Amino acid sequence: MSLHSKKLSFTTPILVSFSGILIAFILIAVFITLTQRKDFVEDYHNINRNFTHNLAVNYTESILRENDYILGRAATYFSRNDKLDETVNVDPEKGVQVLMQLQNLMPTVSSVSLADSQGHYLRAPDVLPADGSEAVDVRTRPWFIRQAEASIFSHYTSPYMDYFLHQPTVTIFKPVISPEGKLKGTLAFHLDLTVMGYTLRQMVAPVQGEFFVVDRDGKVVLHPDTGALFKQYLSEDVMSRMTSGEGHVFDGKTGFWYYYYSFTNPDWFVIYRVADSTLKDITRHETNIVSWGFALAAIVIILFGLYLRHASRTVLMNIIHAIKTGEVNSAPRLESTLSKTILTNKERERDYVRQATVDALTGCKNRRAFDSDIAALMQEHQHFALALVDIDNFKSINDTWGHLSGDIVLRNVAREGIQVMQPEHISVYRYGGEEFAILFPTDHLDAAFRLVETWRLQVAERTWREEGLQVTFSAGLGEWHFEPLEQLIGSVDEALYKAKQQGKNRILRTS
Repeated sequence: MSLHSKKLSFTTPILVSFSGILIAFILIAVFITLTQRKDFVEDYHNINRNFTHNLAVNYTESILRENDYILGRAATYFSRNDKLDETVNVDPEKGVQVLMQLQNLMPTVSSVSLADSQGHYLRAPDVLPADGSEAVDVRTRPWFIRQAEASIFSHYTSPYMDYFLHQPTVTIFKPVISPEGKLKGTLAFHLDLTVMGYTLRQMVAPVQGEFFVVDRDGKVVLHPDTGALFKQYLSEDVMSRMTSGEGHVFDGKTGFWYYYYSFTNPDWFVIYRVADSTLKDITRHETNIVSWGFALAAIVIILFGLYLRHASRTVLMNIIHAIKTGEVNSAPRLESTLSKTILTNKERERDYVRQATVDALTGCKNRRAFDSDIAALMQEHQHFALALVDIDNFKSINDTWGHLSGDIVLRNVAREGIQVMQPEHISVYRYGGEEFAILFPTDHLDAAFRLVETWRLQVAERTWREEGLQVTFSAGLGEWHFEPLEQLIGSVDEALYKAKQQGKNRILRTS
């Protein structure tokens, strides 16, 4: 008679339990993998949108704002008395010199045109028409203004063919209107799109992609490759889906994601184009790592299940042997199991937060942190002072010693400022390019001036490795008197501009 009974099976409950654990583990692993894949894609969308935002604000917008500011100041200068007529008609030779001085202030402007309302004009630098060609009638140019407009803001032309250089170009222009409201003429800056696009080559994208700037029709106006200028890069369907502001859209026909940031004036879009296959490859790589981790864990579970089955049978046999022989000292001891520690990703999360608010090159807080901090101060109605600092002749430093030396200058100027401001618990922000900003939460402007002056002196007295390199900066400083943010920044920026005009390497307060 067989004494074997399934009810006495010691291993069956163990195998059933581990099978249930393994099946539940597989289902959980599949769910987590699919969820993480979705999260990875969304994370990269956020990273790419942030890159597009920084590219638009820290590079494109800063250039456009600088040109627009100088255009407005120059138009105001020519609107006074008979300055425009004297420059264009009375003494054109001296007028060309004045326009050349204006053009030299803007590295992204290839030439400057000034015309009166009758069509008489000057262009600097002067370009002679080809032999046998007719004289150009500037009244036919897209930047010529025939009558005073209600808007006195700057305008941008659509891409058109330059009469002299026979190359496509874009012009920013503004009417010159006297204080009495009479139209005196037009001042126009012809943009050097090749130079403006050159800096895009230095940009390092978070993932493999292509970044450029297009107009409302989808034609390229800025691109690292000058051969792509004015080509149709975006379809009408994609452009119609881009709203004012920023975001991203997917074009199923081409298989590209388009991350965009839009401007109102000019009506341009900063675009970062990434192939959908690139994002899929990245997320597939990320999730494959997780999947292999789960697979390895499943194998370990199976091995431990088999080991426990074998160990339990051995323990049972030893107990039976102990009962038969009475040798209890040889009976096996039960081993306690060790729990596994779970590692958190808290440190990784902190790194992400730091990358979102700190400029990687200089160690200063970035523009996004500046916008957030100044908005908080204004919302809480706290008194504060704002300083804008701009390194003098930075383009000349880049052109003479190279962009690597330019980066070294930026880092060291920022480091000097941080060393001065940090003991006072004051942050230095990289406002854009070679420009920095400081927020002083105080109503004592003299104290803020002394701190910026200390920074200025340390930079001016610093000895650089490059022979002949001398670095200085100019700054504007002003208090907030509860005016709008744009007005505050405009007044401080104007003080900075006056400091540049008065010889640089100095600090001026707002009026």
